[in-house]
Amino acid sequence: MRQMATISPDQHRIELSVSELIEGPGRRAIGLGGTGLSRMWLGQEIHRAVQEASAAEEPAYRAEVPVSRTLDIDGWQVRLSGRADGVVFSGDRAVRVDEIKSLHFAVDLHTLYFQELSETFRQQVMVYAALLSDPAEPAQARLLLVDIVTHEVRVEEIPWTAASAGAFIRQQVHRLLAIERRHVKRTERLRAAASSLSFPHTSPRPVQATIIEAVQTSLSQGRHLLLSAPTGTGKTAAVLYPALRHALENGRRVLFLTAKTLGQRIAVDTLRAMHTIPFSSMQLRSKQKMCASSEMICHEELCPYADSFGFKMTRSGLLSSLLTGAPHLDPDDIFTRATAHEVCPFEVSLEALGEMDAVVCDYNYVFDPALGLDVLLDKNALSRAILIIDEAHNLVARSREYYSPELDTRTVERALEYVRGHDGAVFDAVGEILGELEAFIRRRVTEATGITGQPEAIIDVPERDVAGFRISLDATILDYWMYKREHTLWLADDPVMDVFLELTRFHQVLRLGGDEFVFLGRSRPDGGQALKILCLDASRFLGAVISKSAGAIAMSATLRPPEFFRHMLGFPDELTNTVELPSPFPPENRLVMVIPDVDTTYRRRNANADAIAGWIARLSHPGKNALVLFPSYRFLAQVHGRFPPVPHTVLVQRPGTTVAQQAEILRALQGHRPTVVLAVLGGMFAEGVDYPGEMLSQVMVVSPGLPQFNSERELLREFYRRTYGHGFAYAYLIPGMTRVVQAAGRLIRSAEDRGTIILLGRRFLRPQYLQLLPEDWVDEDDPARLIFEDPQAALRTFFDEP
Repeated sequence: MRQMATISPDQHRIELSVSELIEGPGRRAIGLGGTGLSRMWLGQEIHRAVQEASAAEEPAYRAEVPVSRTLDIDGWQVRLSGRADGVVFSGDRAVRVDEIKSLHFAVDLHTLYFQELSETFRQQVMVYAALLSDPAEPAQARLLLVDIVTHEVRVEEIPWTAASAGAFIRQQVHRLLAIERRHVKRTERLRAAASSLSFPHTSPRPVQATIIEAVQTSLSQGRHLLLSAPTGTGKTAAVLYPALRHALENGRRVLFLTAKTLGQRIAVDTLRAMHTIPFSSMQLRSKQKMCASSEMICHEELCPYADSFGFKMTRSGLLSSLLTGAPHLDPDDIFTRATAHEVCPFEVSLEALGEMDAVVCDYNYVFDPALGLDVLLDKNALSRAILIIDEAHNLVARSREYYSPELDTRTVERALEYVRGHDGAVFDAVGEILGELEAFIRRRVTEATGITGQPEAIIDVPERDVAGFRISLDATILDYWMYKREHTLWLADDPVMDVFLELTRFHQVLRLGGDEFVFLGRSRPDGGQALKILCLDASRFLGAVISKSAGAIAMSATLRPPEFFRHMLGFPDELTNTVELPSPFPPENRLVMVIPDVDTTYRRRNANADAIAGWIARLSHPGKNALVLFPSYRFLAQVHGRFPPVPHTVLVQRPGTTVAQQAEILRALQGHRPTVVLAVLGGMFAEGVDYPGEMLSQVMVVSPGLPQFNSERELLREFYRRTYGHGFAYAYLIPGMTRVVQAAGRLIRSAEDRGTIILLGRRFLRPQYLQLLPEDWVDEDDPARLIFEDPQAALRTFFDEP
């Protein structure tokens, strides 16, 4: 049960909506036939149409009537609120109350749960009628069922009395109170145990003690925290420990958010080490990886693991079994046990999510607008969550991607090719919509690019037009699915569904509006065209999440300068603490040098490729492993092609490198033969991989790694200049140098590690670049100390002399 009501036991007061009063366990359906976002939006459009028709026929009809009433139920003051879909008035008195529900009649009227679902509809209109009625003159109650495909309306008169409505409301209130009592009892047990929570290691190191204090202070003051601390300082344990203790003491949960699955392992291990008291935790794995079906089609009519999900969950007792078992829920265990009961493993994970005290998951589950906690749990879930954002520098670009959807003719054409290869009215209907959508995209792009004479142009995208396509496709997609189910025409990657999802996301973002969006039209040499919404700054949306949370901690080895990350991540200036910690490791264990003899700017790369290759070869110590990082695969290939013979095994990361090939490179670094790995900044070898002991002794970074110059990046620069007064720095410099520092941080992770960081390129000595390097790398009074007269001799001295 997703508990959402606000219950104040001390005041004997309850505040809840009518829908929260009605909602019961086991009623959630999976897929578009249930409460999917697309069906919800389409339902709103159908509601509007029915309401407009009713208002035209009955002048006394009013739509979306707000309702708020406080009832005295067994000593509790219960405030019920909501909006009635439609009400007919006689003066100020309600004489009829309508509840409108949109369904797909061909599917929903024949499901196992329709009778139960329709009963909740009747209960809802009964409650609204009771709240709006004069007790002496009860209003008529009607349920209107509307088919989303044919728009047929079926009307059912709902008989009710004040006594039956009162008894039902009283029953539901006591059900909620019973749930609340169980929740309070568990919360009190955890609060009492929180003081016994043990640090996951023997004792905190000094730098960890500093982090623990910073986290405790921020959370206790109701503030957020930006924490910058070098790789290897033990940030995960030092942040999770006080955050979890604070959460347990205050009836909240911790969400540990990562950009990559690799980052989740350490968090899970840390939580397991703290399971000396009975809190619950889980790792939430992606839907794709948790899918048990041969094809990922998330609909109860089309997938056996989604079919009758609520019924099978109730009958099997699976959720209760999981929650009373091991304190940490592992996704592999959830998968095994869910498939044994033929229920969707991912949906089982979501059912358990609401009962967890600590969750490790991807950024998506909080910041993706289609997957956020408000969607997965309830409207209050964020306010009860402490967010720990791991490797937070990655969220800047990821968040812009969430709000930068595209409508591409290639996607539409693939879908058209598929539907035109099949006969039938359903395929004809879908094909007609797809053909019109393709023509719309081409028309808008051609008009805009024809004016500019360029393959890309800023354009206007009318929301009304996109909404029309979405309504049309929504109305046909369920029939399309049902036809394919009946005729077993399944595809692992359905091109029609690709268009459906692209169009849905595109329209959702389009409706947001705002100066941070630019609409682009693009024509490609292959004849394809696309409409793109480019999000220049997602801080408005991230900030809404951060502000709603019970506290947010963004941590990384690279959050310099802090004002950039406050701006980009939406952290409120007045409520954010900033802590930046130096490396706790002996400075004599690290040698940092700059090679200014080469020019790595884009125009001079090819001319300097021989010199760069020569420096890499000369600076690769014959007995050590080196990781050499480039800003692009193209630059890497240019240098690799000029590489002279070296006494090392030379391995190269290439576009599309497989997991097996990645593992082979890591095994080579663990071997006995010295190895040089050529890789790219921002890739897996630059971030998210540990290189313990002698596995890595040198990191060389070729060029500051600024993002590639292109039209989108230039739009970012201009927006940041207007908005923040920092165009080049925010669009190019800081993102590039962040990748440099993040990659070099792979090297020194303990007091015993020794190694060299070599920065190739004269731009590294410019003041604006130097100020973004860690303070313990650079002598501000004399940055020339990074330059060595004989770099090879300096390396030999560092490595060969004790």
